[in-house]
Amino acid sequence: MRKIDYYILDVFAKNKYGGNQLAVFIDLEDKIGDDLMLKMAKEINFAESTFIKKRIADNKYEVRIFTTESEIPFAGHPTLGTSFVITNYLTDKAHDKVILDLMNDDIEVVLADKDQAVSSLYTMTQTQPRFLKEFDKVDITEGLGIDHSFLDDLAIQEVSTGLPFIIIPIKSLDYMNKIKLDPDQFKSFLLEHQIYKSNYDLGLSSSLLFFTQETFEKENDYNVRMFCLEDEILKEDSATGSANGCLTAYLLKFLIPKFKAKVEQGFQMERKSYLSIEGSRIRDNYDIKVGGYIRLISKGEWYY
Repeated sequence: MRKIDYYILDVFAKNKYGGNQLAVFIDLEDKIGDDLMLKMAKEINFAESTFIKKRIADNKYEVRIFTTESEIPFAGHPTLGTSFVITNYLTDKAHDKVILDLMNDDIEVVLADKDQAVSSLYTMTQTQPRFLKEFDKVDITEGLGIDHSFLDDLAIQEVSTGLPFIIIPIKSLDYMNKIKLDPDQFKSFLLEHQIYKSNYDLGLSSSLLFFTQETFEKENDYNVRMFCLEDEILKEDSATGSANGCLTAYLLKFLIPKFKAKVEQGFQMERKSYLSIEGSRIRDNYDIKVGGYIRLISKGEWYY
């Protein structure tokens, strides 16, 4: 019987059973094809699963990322979680960084403490942002059914560091808690603005990231919620590293050219997640970092 090892992790989690779930499959002999990888991702049914396909160097690996719907070029919590597995279970020597060769780019992940890799903070540097479509309040209120009073006066901007997100500022935590979306209306909004996978030149659907400066926990700086359409189903994500990288770019462009902040996500889902974001901007050059802690949940053998 054919089998490979796999790990289940909670990423961006202070404690187990928080953060965002991830399955990491070890396929260094590259035996698992595209169709089977997608089937395995559907079977585990997490937001994303990753497959470590090749050791390029001792601290550099080829990695592929799958949702339950398709392969994607980049995602945040899979990048950090996969780096955790590589560091703790695939390398003989402790390194202070790991490089993932993803579909579109290499992503570097740095450990705060390589000698305590299981408990270390892992931080990725994301690629240069692209500022895509701009939206006004009417687009959001009429297109998504969001109450006009919920929206702050800041810009509404689509941003991508590998995956596209529409960044939407919300006035208060109370309004954040009241956000409800209709999946059919959401899809119609994406289609109308040509940012759905079938009519977007990126070949991906844009997702939504709402943020406010009011938080559940006083030590945090932002509360965020991320919504997407996956398999024609409206889903909320408990921790989204790629979206928070786009939020970092947004804040650098529109509010402040250098900062560090703590983000809470998943609180409305009762799955608390914590992300560290940091960035600086000099003219059009952005330095975007997103970090978090990872908790190992289980290790097993997958029969295929």
